[in-house]
Amino acid sequence: MSDQPTAYAAMITISLPGTDKTATASVRLLPDDQVALATGAKRLRDCTLADLRTFANTWEQTVWQTYQDVNLLALDADKAVAVEVVLIAQAGEQTLADWADRVVVLAEGNEMAAGETAVADEAPQSDSATPGEAPATATPEAAPQPAPLPEVVVSASEPVYGEEAAALEPREPARLPPRPRVRIAGQKLPLSRANWAAVDIFIEEPALRQAQAHALSSPTREVAGVLVGPHPEKQPDGRYNVYITDTIIAKYTVMQGASVTYTPESWRYMNDQLWQRYPDESALIVGWYHTHPGFGIFLSGMDLFIHQNFFTQLWHVALVLDPIGKSSGFFCWDRHRSQVSRYEFPWPTWATTW
Repeated sequence: MSDQPTAYAAMITISLPGTDKTATASVRLLPDDQVALATGAKRLRDCTLADLRTFANTWEQTVWQTYQDVNLLALDADKAVAVEVVLIAQAGEQTLADWADRVVVLAEGNEMAAGETAVADEAPQSDSATPGEAPATATPEAAPQPAPLPEVVVSASEPVYGEEAAALEPREPARLPPRPRVRIAGQKLPLSRANWAAVDIFIEEPALRQAQAHALSSPTREVAGVLVGPHPEKQPDGRYNVYITDTIIAKYTVMQGASVTYTPESWRYMNDQLWQRYPDESALIVGWYHTHPGFGIFLSGMDLFIHQNFFTQLWHVALVLDPIGKSSGFFCWDRHRSQVSRYEFPWPTWATTW
């Protein structure tokens, strides 16, 4: 008997949100592979059908979040994805091996019959055509020429006096008022101090108050959102300075007593809000936050799954708030991006007040 473990292949069908279209993807799992679930990780051999269904639903969201904005040509270039285009005609189905090299053109005002395709190829040249000249084609009827425009006479400009002249003088552009100074929680560790964490975290008071207010709005069910700030700064020792200056509430989530699930609509809403607030791309999502009403500061198995699959940058951080216990805590990657652990954040006295 072979010592090689048996591999299980699963064909997962993915439904496009809001349509009746589906896509399929194949997944290979080994008996000892770990399947991430809300209650922790299980080996494949120990999973129930309900466990696998939960895993498939979460995996489906991950796939759509990864590939929803990728066009077909870029998707075809990805070695992990197989793209197959089939031509459906009256003679039957035919796989197009060179589909990426074809250009489908639909003439304006014309409709294609079912099963027909129009492919743009180079026009054949006539044997009698002179090199450098276009091939002979049917001459269309001459379009009617527009009537000539009337002649326009511009009179000499008159001098401008008084207030009118002052109004035309160049003015300095209006300047925005300086950004008000705010209190910031956090501490920058000296470069000489060894630390496992990949980041030093700083959060401004307005962003903290927004997250706390959101947490207090739902004392019985978990709520979530994302943390926003400028591009993190990489330090000489490899750590990043992560500044949190804003938050965006995650709408359209599936909330329960002890869990919250981000949906594709949630990601779409948060990205739209980010673009509206920062069209100059001066800020980005630097992490996420969610609440644990009444059961403390930690990351559950599903929380770890979300962070390890959706917040994969070395500088991504997570904030957990307990509105019942009036406590908060940060989590971050280690320097090798191999583990997510509790970050010992130095909370000042003003930041611990709800």
